[in-house]
Amino acid sequence: MFCGWCGQSNDDDAELCVQCGLLLHSGILPMPESEPPAATLPRTHLPVFVEPIPESEPQTPTQQRSDLPVAESVLEVGVGSQIAAPTTTEGPPSRSKVWLASALATALIAVIGLAAWFVLGRGPADPRPKDAIPSAARPASPVASPAATASPCQVHPPSQVVAGTGQPLGPPAGTSGSSDAAGRTVTVGLIGPLTGDRSGLGQQVIQGAQAAIADANTNDIVPGVRFTLDAHDDQGNPSMGGQAASEVSATKAVGIIGPMNSDVAEQVLPLVGDLAVISPGSTAPGMTHGNDAAAPKRPWPGFFRVTTPDQVQGSILAQFVCAGLGISRVATLSETDWYGTTVVSTFAERFVALGGQVTTTLTLPKVTTDYSDAVARIKDSRAQAVVFGGLSPQGKQLRSALTAAGFTGPMVGGDEIFSGPFVEAARDGDVTITPAVSGRLLAGGRPPRLEGATAVQAYDATAALILAIRSAGPDASRAAVRDALQAVSFAGLTGPVSFDTFGDRAVVDATVHTFRGGTWDVSGFVREPSTT
Repeated sequence: MFCGWCGQSNDDDAELCVQCGLLLHSGILPMPESEPPAATLPRTHLPVFVEPIPESEPQTPTQQRSDLPVAESVLEVGVGSQIAAPTTTEGPPSRSKVWLASALATALIAVIGLAAWFVLGRGPADPRPKDAIPSAARPASPVASPAATASPCQVHPPSQVVAGTGQPLGPPAGTSGSSDAAGRTVTVGLIGPLTGDRSGLGQQVIQGAQAAIADANTNDIVPGVRFTLDAHDDQGNPSMGGQAASEVSATKAVGIIGPMNSDVAEQVLPLVGDLAVISPGSTAPGMTHGNDAAAPKRPWPGFFRVTTPDQVQGSILAQFVCAGLGISRVATLSETDWYGTTVVSTFAERFVALGGQVTTTLTLPKVTTDYSDAVARIKDSRAQAVVFGGLSPQGKQLRSALTAAGFTGPMVGGDEIFSGPFVEAARDGDVTITPAVSGRLLAGGRPPRLEGATAVQAYDATAALILAIRSAGPDASRAAVRDALQAVSFAGLTGPVSFDTFGDRAVVDATVHTFRGGTWDVSGFVREPSTT
């Protein structure tokens, strides 16, 4: 098992890294020993949290000056100054002086000879280039300088992970990628917040699903089949979600994309029978593991998700706040729902394990509109940052209150603050997380039809369902499509997509973003294994 921070190889059953001492819960890939030349780097090779501290090169002996005799060179190295031959204007020396000079010269030659043997007798310098010298000659991994370890929470930077660049619904090999097949039609259902406070996310879900369906139809992913989308509005409301579920179940849809909200999904799942439901945004741990953390059990065999679960978000954010920001004191504030409490509690657990301190822990209901008391307590605690677990509208109110009170530290939150009202109040340095978006898209190749991370997640969710339909066959039952979805595996726009026994992604690629100049910049990627 490789340590996710320093890259050290450890025994598979080890709990702590033998080099840096951190918990070995992360599946982050080890840093490669050498990077390919810049000209050959893929477009997805983007910076990760913090740049590794350069390795110090081993000290090499001072090179001899070619314009000096060996003896003088040795003396120069030994005492730091050259010894010049004395000059004289006297006449010819006497015999006794000559004898004395000869004796001294002989002794000097002997001393110089011994010194030269000591230095040169060890053999020639290693003729291999420095890169060919065994790794034992230099540190095994980057070592932080004293300045970099001033904070007790500072740790080694994480390894680089490149997000997926797959084209799951691209043209089959050897084909032109175009089809005019006019066979049967297969309907994909969709349930999401198409109106209301979260309509921005709902429109992204529509956008991503439509893009995936267009690619599948254009490239004849399932020969003779054309896919259509049947979208239903849940308004982000559980009761409306239940109504939408009943409507979709009554159609010929073979699967459902959505919902975005976990509380809506709870109402939807009991009403859809054997329909596969794959969510681009439902993040509550209980949706896949049940509500008993000590005895996890999958409550809905037909529920899958491509997003980052709440508990993984909190853990990754804690690592970034420590390693990327060098912050050791934070205050946490969460709403009372699953999402907020899980993000904050898992953040705090990981943050403390890394050596950080939670200065104050606050929990407020969603209906809170006055954050002045909470902000005062945060400032009194001398926190360097505020970690928020909650939705975008409430995040905006808290951010505005912090700014008005003169709090200058960053606000850190889960994926809910990536979009929506929070962005209007965000300040430079604020941090959030989303599932990883393809480095190809982030490097400037993002299709205009996919305008946000949620749209890309919805694309991969729809692609997974379409590939399951191809595997099961267009005439397969809903249950057969659901079972085929469990076995789907492909390279998606958000990284490798496959599912563990709970319906979560087997590997989670996440992107950490920092707010700068009115938009979210990518700070880096990180990979976490399944929590199975």
